[in-house]
Amino acid sequence: MSEFTLQAITAGDSLQLSEVFASIAAHEHQSPDVIRGQLANDFISQFKQNPLWDAKLHTELQMLWPTLSTAISRDNEFFCSPLHPLHQLLQTLLSGRYWYPRDGKPAQQFLEKFQAFATATQTHLTTITDAELTDHAPLRDTIQQFNEWLASEEKRAAMLESRLCETELAHLKQISAETRVIDLLNKNLGNRPLPSDLHGLIKGTLKSELQYWAFNKTPEELIQLPLWKSWNRLLPALGELFSTDEITVDEQHLYQQIPLVIAELERSSEHPLNNSHAYQQLFEHLHAHLMAAIQKHPLENSLFTPLGYSAGQSSSNTQLPYSLLKQTEQLRVGDWFIFYGENNEALRCKLALKNPDVDQLLLVDHTGRKVMIKSHKDFALCLSTGIAKPLPHPDIQTIINTALATLIERANAGVQAQLLMQKQKAEQVVKALIAQQQAVAEAAAQARAEAEARMQQQLEARRAAARKAMAEARALADEQRRREAEQAAEAARLRIENAAAEAAAQLIREQSALQTVSELQVGAWLEISSSNEKQRAKLSVIIASTSKYIFADQVGRKIAEYTREQLQDLIAREQIKVLRNGDNFEDQLAKVIRGLRRDLN
Repeated sequence: MSEFTLQAITAGDSLQLSEVFASIAAHEHQSPDVIRGQLANDFISQFKQNPLWDAKLHTELQMLWPTLSTAISRDNEFFCSPLHPLHQLLQTLLSGRYWYPRDGKPAQQFLEKFQAFATATQTHLTTITDAELTDHAPLRDTIQQFNEWLASEEKRAAMLESRLCETELAHLKQISAETRVIDLLNKNLGNRPLPSDLHGLIKGTLKSELQYWAFNKTPEELIQLPLWKSWNRLLPALGELFSTDEITVDEQHLYQQIPLVIAELERSSEHPLNNSHAYQQLFEHLHAHLMAAIQKHPLENSLFTPLGYSAGQSSSNTQLPYSLLKQTEQLRVGDWFIFYGENNEALRCKLALKNPDVDQLLLVDHTGRKVMIKSHKDFALCLSTGIAKPLPHPDIQTIINTALATLIERANAGVQAQLLMQKQKAEQVVKALIAQQQAVAEAAAQARAEAEARMQQQLEARRAAARKAMAEARALADEQRRREAEQAAEAARLRIENAAAEAAAQLIREQSALQTVSELQVGAWLEISSSNEKQRAKLSVIIASTSKYIFADQVGRKIAEYTREQLQDLIAREQIKVLRNGDNFEDQLAKVIRGLRRDLN
């Protein structure tokens, strides 16, 4: 019995899923239908989370979830095929997680369409029969119609969002530049004494000039701009040169710093400027007040009120832990979030614009309309305080895999338990067989002991009779041995004589074979016996250097080759018989000469 695997089931093996239910049912003594219902309920519970839906949609879906759970529990294919209609239904329903109540026709229209879709789905799933489970044609049509409408709305929202991003990008860049300049002025001059008639020039002329360059330069270019560098040196010094009743400045400090500030101020007027005329007025007024301060002329000073931030701006002086800011760096355009306002109002927003040139994030709703603008720091604070949270994004296949993994673990545990039970039963059977075999073995051992005792008694009786017979046989044996010795001597004599005769005959055969081989001439015919067959062969070639004899059949094909020693041995053992010896050299030569003469005649 093999274990169940998640990969096989999600690849379409619904039969294995049925076996999983059956295995759990057998092990846990439950009905497979009950287990299917539990699995479907656990799966659907992942889609009932409150943050996932607006309160209106959450209420609307409460009627649908039990019906959908029942439909899923009746169809194993749902867990085995990502193309199943109920998969598509859930995926379509998840489009509602982006909706929340807003003024305007698009939000109201989506609610009406979604409610109608949920109602139609509820009706279909309630009336469907077991025979229609593999069809779902009405449900497919309902899903397709809603998705077609949804696609058109998403296309319209994408166009609106694109235009909004183009419009807002310039605005966000303006806000970012203004924020940078306000941060610089507030950091160095905020709540510091300054001549009262300079306040307006700083908030107007200087802010405008610096903001112009902050808008038209990238952050990297801005920090290298000569005018920006000059005012980064001038502003900290200006905040420490003027006095009030509560704040005094050491005279020696004035004598050291004011000449340096005037020199830097004069250099700043030589840099490229956006509004030279207005900047010249700022230069003249500031220069006059610096000269009056070093000459100890009375000045009407007041604390510089920090500049306020526009909507969507925040102070860059706010310090946040790096870990919080890191969260905003990981944000991606298209990410969805829930912002919790007063009275538990939940705004569902998508990050539509994140430009590295501006420290602002644009968030829109599902229709592409603007919801809010947040700086990176403000957004990080919202995330850290729970005001903003990522919108849950349940993945259907991941939820299925998790639910099935738990189910398969239970099924495999049941399989292991069954195997263990079978093993225990087998062990009990084996123990019973062993006990039975041991009893049989003990009975057999006892029977053998009794038989051995009887045999021992019989053996003792036989031994006594044997001892008596042995005494009588010993005399007979002596006489028998004498006669056998005489017969053995006679037999040995006969064997020696026969061996001598055989040796003589063998010697004669070998000498005869040696003579026969010596007399063999090319052309001799022999009869070769092998494997109970006899074959006639003609001596074709004698190779004197290697002592080889080559034989051929009547048509000249080679059939045997022997050395001189092999040929002698075979002739001696009568396995080769010479039928006719060949002609000698003179006879062969004479034949050749006669043949030549015939040819000449």
